[in-house]
Amino acid sequence: MNLIELSFRSARVADTNKIIAMYKSGFKTLFENYHDVDTNPYMESEDVINKKLLQKNSYFFFINYDQKEIGLIRVMIDSDDATNAKISPILILPEYQNKGFAQAALRLIENKFSDVQEWYIDTIKQEPQLLHLYTKMGYKLTAQPELHIQKGMDLVFLRKSMP
Repeated sequence: MNLIELSFRSARVADTNKIIAMYKSGFKTLFENYHDVDTNPYMESEDVINKKLLQKNSYFFFINYDQKEIGLIRVMIDSDDATNAKISPILILPEYQNKGFAQAALRLIENKFSDVQEWYIDTIKQEPQLLHLYTKMGYKLTAQPELHIQKGMDLVFLRKSMP
């Protein structure tokens, strides 16, 4: 899949209900598997999403393919060091998963923010397909200790250094 096939559209506060609907669809399986009410975007309120949309150094985009919104990605640039950024979350709607869209979106976002030298992302240790995606894209597990969310659910942290 080429980068040209995907595009981004900046999300705005007026898009909050659409974001909530996409969260409900895209994060439903993870919510049903872990019942994590504290950290899963599935449970995020309108108020929380609005704050994220308005937060300084936070960039929220719809991922578009063939004139359809197929996902979301949010980039948070470190305000002290603009060469560091975190992706949280990245979401591809279920009907578009396992087709290379997440890989293409990650490449496209890395190109869009070309000044970023270090990218960070975290994911659920118990989700091997997510770990596989990020390691395939060049992200490496960091030495940061796992974060225990609840029994059977731990977050691991990954970093990618740009050439």
